[in-house]
Amino acid sequence: MSPAPVVYVDTSVLGALLIDQPESDVLIEWLDQTDALLVSADLLETELRRLAVREDIDQSEVTRVLDGVALAALDRAVYRGAGYLPMRYLRTLDALHLESALRLDAAAILTYDHKLSKAARAAGLDVIAPGADA
Repeated sequence: MSPAPVVYVDTSVLGALLIDQPESDVLIEWLDQTDALLVSADLLETELRRLAVREDIDQSEVTRVLDGVALAALDRAVYRGAGYLPMRYLRTLDALHLESALRLDAAAILTYDHKLSKAARAAGLDVIAPGADA
Protein backbone atom coordinates (compact mmCIF):
# COMPACT_ATOMS: atom_id res chain seq x y z
CA MET A 1 0.00 0.00 0.00
CA SER A 2 1.43 3.36 -0.99
CA PRO A 3 1.55 6.26 1.46
CA ALA A 4 -1.12 8.93 1.28
CA PRO A 5 -0.20 11.87 -0.95
CA VAL A 6 0.81 15.09 0.81
CA VAL A 7 -1.45 17.98 -0.22
CA TYR A 8 -0.73 21.53 0.90
CA VAL A 9 -3.84 23.52 1.85
CA ASP A 10 -4.08 27.30 1.59
CA THR A 11 -6.44 29.79 3.17
CA SER A 12 -8.70 30.24 0.15
CA VAL A 13 -9.82 26.63 0.46
CA LEU A 14 -10.37 26.38 4.20
CA GLY A 15 -12.01 29.81 4.19
CA ALA A 16 -14.67 28.18 2.00
CA LEU A 17 -15.45 25.90 4.94
CA LEU A 18 -16.04 28.91 7.19
CA ILE A 19 -17.91 31.15 4.73
CA ASP A 20 -20.29 29.54 2.27
CA GLN A 21 -18.89 29.77 -1.26
CA PRO A 22 -20.12 28.28 -4.55
CA GLU A 23 -17.42 25.58 -4.21
CA SER A 24 -18.08 24.75 -0.55
CA ASP A 25 -20.29 21.67 -1.05
CA VAL A 26 -17.98 20.11 -3.64
CA LEU A 27 -14.99 20.87 -1.43
CA ILE A 28 -16.61 19.15 1.56
CA GLU A 29 -17.33 16.11 -0.60
CA TRP A 30 -13.72 16.05 -1.86
CA LEU A 31 -12.35 16.34 1.68
CA ASP A 32 -14.63 13.52 2.87
CA GLN A 33 -13.37 11.23 0.11
CA THR A 34 -9.65 11.99 -0.01
CA ASP A 35 -6.97 9.91 1.63
CA ALA A 36 -4.45 12.76 1.29
CA LEU A 37 -2.44 14.02 4.24
CA LEU A 38 -3.39 17.69 4.46
CA VAL A 39 -0.57 20.00 5.51
CA SER A 40 -0.02 23.74 5.70
CA ALA A 41 2.15 26.37 7.33
CA ASP A 42 1.18 27.82 10.68
CA LEU A 43 0.46 30.99 8.70
CA LEU A 44 -2.83 29.31 7.79
CA GLU A 45 -4.05 29.49 11.37
CA THR A 46 -3.38 33.22 11.60
CA GLU A 47 -5.12 33.90 8.30
CA LEU A 48 -8.19 31.84 9.24
CA ARG A 49 -8.45 33.37 12.71
CA ARG A 50 -8.26 36.88 11.20
CA LEU A 51 -10.98 35.88 8.73
CA ALA A 52 -13.12 34.74 11.65
CA VAL A 53 -12.60 38.07 13.44
CA ARG A 54 -13.51 40.07 10.31
CA GLU A 55 -16.59 37.94 9.59
CA ASP A 56 -17.71 37.47 13.22
CA ILE A 57 -17.28 33.69 13.08
CA ASP A 58 -16.77 31.84 16.34
CA GLN A 59 -13.12 30.83 16.78
CA SER A 60 -14.20 27.30 17.68
CA GLU A 61 -15.19 26.89 14.01
CA VAL A 62 -11.63 27.74 12.98
CA THR A 63 -10.28 25.22 15.47
CA ARG A 64 -12.63 22.58 14.06
CA VAL A 65 -11.45 23.26 10.51
CA LEU A 66 -7.78 23.23 11.51
CA ASP A 67 -8.12 19.87 13.28
CA GLY A 68 -7.80 18.09 9.93
CA VAL A 69 -4.56 19.82 8.89
CA ALA A 70 -0.98 19.23 10.05
CA LEU A 71 0.62 22.65 10.57
CA ALA A 72 4.35 23.27 10.15
CA ALA A 73 6.18 26.21 11.69
CA LEU A 74 7.79 28.64 9.28
CA ASP A 75 11.50 29.17 9.80
CA ARG A 76 13.87 31.79 8.47
CA ALA A 77 14.76 29.66 5.44
CA VAL A 78 11.11 29.60 4.32
CA TYR A 79 10.87 33.38 4.54
CA ARG A 80 14.10 33.78 2.59
CA GLY A 81 13.12 31.19 -0.03
CA ALA A 82 9.71 32.82 -0.50
CA GLY A 83 11.46 36.11 -1.11
CA TYR A 84 13.50 34.59 -3.92
CA LEU A 85 10.64 32.91 -5.80
CA PRO A 86 10.80 34.27 -9.37
CA MET A 87 7.07 34.78 -9.97
CA ARG A 88 6.59 38.57 -10.09
CA TYR A 89 2.81 38.31 -9.78
CA LEU A 90 2.94 36.29 -6.54
CA ARG A 91 1.92 38.16 -3.39
CA THR A 92 3.90 37.83 -0.17
CA LEU A 93 1.61 35.50 1.79
CA ASP A 94 1.06 33.31 -1.26
CA ALA A 95 4.83 33.14 -1.75
CA LEU A 96 5.14 31.91 1.83
CA HIS A 97 2.48 29.26 1.18
CA LEU A 98 4.18 28.11 -2.02
CA GLU A 99 7.63 27.95 -0.45
CA SER A 100 6.16 26.02 2.49
CA ALA A 101 4.48 23.55 0.13
CA LEU A 102 7.76 22.96 -1.67
CA ARG A 103 9.68 22.44 1.59
CA LEU A 104 7.00 20.05 2.88
CA ASP A 105 7.38 17.96 -0.30
CA ALA A 106 3.73 18.38 -1.19
CA ALA A 107 2.59 16.68 -4.37
CA ALA A 108 -0.15 19.24 -4.86
CA ILE A 109 -1.67 22.44 -3.55
CA LEU A 110 -5.35 22.63 -2.67
CA THR A 111 -6.29 26.23 -3.50
CA TYR A 112 -8.84 28.49 -5.16
CA ASP A 113 -6.34 31.34 -5.57
CA HIS A 114 -5.56 31.85 -9.27
CA LYS A 115 -2.13 33.45 -8.80
CA LEU A 116 -1.03 30.79 -6.33
CA SER A 117 -2.33 28.10 -8.71
CA LYS A 118 -0.30 29.54 -11.58
CA ALA A 119 2.84 29.76 -9.42
CA ALA A 120 2.38 26.25 -8.05
CA ARG A 121 2.11 24.81 -11.55
CA ALA A 122 5.22 26.76 -12.58
CA ALA A 123 7.02 25.20 -9.60
CA GLY A 124 5.97 21.70 -10.69
CA LEU A 125 3.11 21.09 -8.26
CA ASP A 126 -0.32 19.81 -9.17
CA VAL A 127 -3.24 22.05 -8.27
CA ILE A 128 -6.50 20.79 -6.80
CA ALA A 129 -9.54 23.10 -6.77
CA PRO A 130 -12.72 21.08 -6.20
CA GLY A 131 -15.75 22.74 -7.73
CA ALA A 132 -13.83 25.61 -9.31
CA ASP A 133 -14.21 26.37 -12.98
CA ALA A 134 -11.23 24.95 -14.84
